[in-house]
Amino acid sequence: MLASRVDEETSILRSWRRMPDGYDAISKRVNASYAETRDIRETMQELLLPFDVVWEMVGYADYFAFEVDED
Repeated sequence: MLASRVDEETSILRSWRRMPDGYDAISKRVNASYAETRDIRETMQELLLPFDVVWEMVGYADYFAFEVDED
């Protein structure tokens, strides 16, 4: 299970490297788009970003990593 989490984090970091405007600028655009659409898929299509990047930038990754109990 740990290996899959490491692969996921590596994928996220690699996708950030392809962002010429930098993380903060892209994050602002993602959050502005998500505030209007309230839909991750629409935000992905609008900004041409992969799911894991949008998921991370709108805060769901942190929520599920730290707030949701794992039984």
